[in-house]
Amino acid sequence: MSSEAPVIEAHEVTKVYRLGEHQSLQRTFAALRGGRRQIHELRAVDELSFSIAAGECFGIVGANGSGKSTLLQLISQITLPTSGHLVIRGRVLPLLAVGSGFHGELTGRENVILFGTVLGLPRRAILEHMDAIVEYADLAEYMDTPMKRYSSGMEARLSFAVAMRFPAAISIFDEVLAVTDDEFTNRCLSSLEGFTAEGRTVIFVSHDASLVRRLCTRTMWLAHGRLIAIGDTAEVMDAYAAAHATTAVESGVDSR
Repeated sequence: MSSEAPVIEAHEVTKVYRLGEHQSLQRTFAALRGGRRQIHELRAVDELSFSIAAGECFGIVGANGSGKSTLLQLISQITLPTSGHLVIRGRVLPLLAVGSGFHGELTGRENVILFGTVLGLPRRAILEHMDAIVEYADLAEYMDTPMKRYSSGMEARLSFAVAMRFPAAISIFDEVLAVTDDEFTNRCLSSLEGFTAEGRTVIFVSHDASLVRRLCTRTMWLAHGRLIAIGDTAEVMDAYAAAHATTAVESGVDSR
């Protein structure tokens, strides 16, 4: 980890979505006649404050609906905070889902070019990385096939290979290893460990606790958009596992 300024700084960041804004035409007319509209607010991210250093592998855990995806969208600058202050220092390469940013009608090769273009890379730089991407993904015979014919595992391989070879200060991985085989998963984890050694920052989100424990030095636990715990990965994951075990017992669910 570097002594430089953090690559990500969040100060009381909040993201609010207004539910019920887009209703059927019939309901809209009824609401207008009645003089009121029912709009509910969802605080997907609620006053989060944290920082992430250069060269750090930072984990984020939480149940579905905890705010992980919204936070990643904020860091990726896909959406903006409703309030608070979020500072991002450096290019962000987000892999927020398997095949995200890819178009099914385009070939694997065309999608690599499209993805790099969206990141702002010049075409020549993209093509210079193409052979390395193809080799890493081990998809040479499929690169000129439309991606709609790829399996989810093939999409994950190409997504990860792009992230490995395109330059970025901050790389975000959201469950992208969930559909890969053990050999490729271990290769990716080794590559990510190399990222941090080079001073690049990794944000890693997974429901697989063993991957988070192996890879991340610090981890943040979210629930209902709020920060529950942040710190050493082993300590946070132990607390997270204990809380979920207690919840399972109280609800009568066998967690074995």
